[in-house]
Amino acid sequence: MRQIYLTTTILFFIVFQLNSQNYKFGKVSEEEVLQKEHPVKKDANAAVLFRSQKVYYDYDKNNGFRLITEVHERIKIYSKEGFDWATKEIRKYTGKSDEDDLTSLKGYTYNLIDGKLEEEKLKNDEVFEEEKSKYWTVTKFTMPAVTEGSVIEYTYKIKSPYIGSIGKLPLQYNIPIDRLEVDVKIPEYFYFSKFQNMRSPLQYKLEESTKRDSYTFSTMNRNSSMHVVKQTRENTKIEFTNYIYSINENDIPALKKESHVENLHTYAAFIDWELQYTKFPNSTIQNYSQTWEDVTKSIYNDLGVGQELKRDGFYDEEIDLLLSGLSDPRMKAEKIFAFVKQKVKWNDYVGFYPDNGTKKAFKEGSGNTGDINLLLISMLKYANLDAQPVLLSTPSNGIPLFPTRDGFNYVVAGLRIDGNLFLMDATDPNAGIGELPKRARNWQGRLIKEGGESSWINLMPDYISENSLRMNIKFEGSTAIGRNYRNYNGLFAKEFREEHSKPEQNNNVEERLEFVPDIEISEYKVENKENLGAEIIEKFEFKLPAATDVIGDKIYLKPLLFEAIQENPFKDETRSYPVFYDYPEVKKYLINIMLPEGYKVVSLPESSVVKLGEDDGEFKFILNASGNIIRLSSLIMIKKTAFLPQEYNFLKKFYRNIIKKHGEAIVLEKTIEDGNSELTESGR
Repeated sequence: MRQIYLTTTILFFIVFQLNSQNYKFGKVSEEEVLQKEHPVKKDANAAVLFRSQKVYYDYDKNNGFRLITEVHERIKIYSKEGFDWATKEIRKYTGKSDEDDLTSLKGYTYNLIDGKLEEEKLKNDEVFEEEKSKYWTVTKFTMPAVTEGSVIEYTYKIKSPYIGSIGKLPLQYNIPIDRLEVDVKIPEYFYFSKFQNMRSPLQYKLEESTKRDSYTFSTMNRNSSMHVVKQTRENTKIEFTNYIYSINENDIPALKKESHVENLHTYAAFIDWELQYTKFPNSTIQNYSQTWEDVTKSIYNDLGVGQELKRDGFYDEEIDLLLSGLSDPRMKAEKIFAFVKQKVKWNDYVGFYPDNGTKKAFKEGSGNTGDINLLLISMLKYANLDAQPVLLSTPSNGIPLFPTRDGFNYVVAGLRIDGNLFLMDATDPNAGIGELPKRARNWQGRLIKEGGESSWINLMPDYISENSLRMNIKFEGSTAIGRNYRNYNGLFAKEFREEHSKPEQNNNVEERLEFVPDIEISEYKVENKENLGAEIIEKFEFKLPAATDVIGDKIYLKPLLFEAIQENPFKDETRSYPVFYDYPEVKKYLINIMLPEGYKVVSLPESSVVKLGEDDGEFKFILNASGNIIRLSSLIMIKKTAFLPQEYNFLKKFYRNIIKKHGEAIVLEKTIEDGNSELTESGR
């Protein structure tokens, strides 16, 4: 009975607190600033105390309808790790004839100083505007005087002439949201489809209602009669129905961080709005609903992508010289690919359409993804190769739910040679043919053919990349001396190039092995690092003191030494999201061990073969001893890139088997010629 009373009291206190909270802008309380940790998620580095987003339409007789978005956020900063939440970026769209207008931006930081609540205003000179692309600008600001414990608050309004662009409204962050209010009012003249993110485990009820509303505007009429001019004012009142959609939620949990997730925000709760049609008084229906075929044809024809691909008069002489004497399609493609990467550098802006145009980017040596990869496609076509653009959405842009231009924000080249399709991205200096950077590997892309016809293609690698290790080891007492050979193939090689693209001593192999005490590295060499697409070979010699454990008269040695997998990447009891691997992979281990003189094998770990699912992966661990040589052959193979949450426990057990076998020791015992055992010295 007492437990029920306590629970009821706590619930009453929480509800009372929520109801008594003042969310009006500027009404930050001392209690909010004094709060030391989040009441539910104790380890949160920040939390949204309140978020409000209002979307509605305004009308004037000169401009017609305008889409208005008002945002108000109040955020609590608990620790230094939460300081990033004090920086805000607001995107604005800039079209050919009109643009979004950011107004009413204001913000304050609240701190307790000597027991008094102080506020610091966001000043105009602390707000910056940055051009992200030809069509997007970003207004960026960092709230002033932020420290641990601060509460920050800001509000702004965006007026947009693009009346169909409500877009995604966020319902979840990777920090908790204590109170969320979303309010969307749409006049009866606009019909939108609404989609909540089906990948998110959170689905919120959308409250719907209607309200009659009206706009009144005045016009001046001029009447002339018998040389007398009269002006009269006429008021016009338009009545209509507003359809109102609301979400009001408390205690929205933060996105749960899990390993092997391609992009956490793919699973964030949001509601997306797509304009289907408009129907104004005394007008016919204007249909905006599209198919993916409509979208790609519009991009190819209306936005001029097709025209950009035909422009070749500014590079033809250089390409003719570059390809002189070549007839093999693959060699031609490699030459052009390398030429574009050397000639035009990526400016870090993404887009499927050229910001500068292919000609200007070629002349100036810089461009966005559209500039560079459409230039690449144009050159491949000029060389009579079968190349087309492939539109895609980066992981940070999400996976499009319905046909819209905004569903794409990136373009790469698709090249067919002998019936095989190879994807190419010349913005990545470390990529070979068929190797996309991680930012461009997001499920499916839309390949556009001549004229704008299109089809879906898979962007995920369908080949297995290999990382193979060969290690020869001999022992001098308890010290292991050996030579390590590692071959990186496919996307493993690409990752190696990315991680070691800057000049560094021995590719930082000592730093990579810093977890191994007292190891000495020598004779380090790496081959094919500059030969893009080729297998990388890495070699070094090592000396590892105290590589064995000596207990009594026995020596225990783990054959994989510092190459063993020791930690399970899957530690959580349950899994919310699918598990993603960047690409199908196989890791091979071949270890040859020469026994110390005068020792024999007492026991070897048992060989083992473990399957993952029906045919999704495999783990092999095979040990053999012959004379004074022990050979270990092991393999870890993951054949697919995505595992559903219900397959999580299979993966967890799979790695548990790997860690167990990699941690098992070979047991040796010292012998003497007369057949008697000789006690070894006490171990470490």
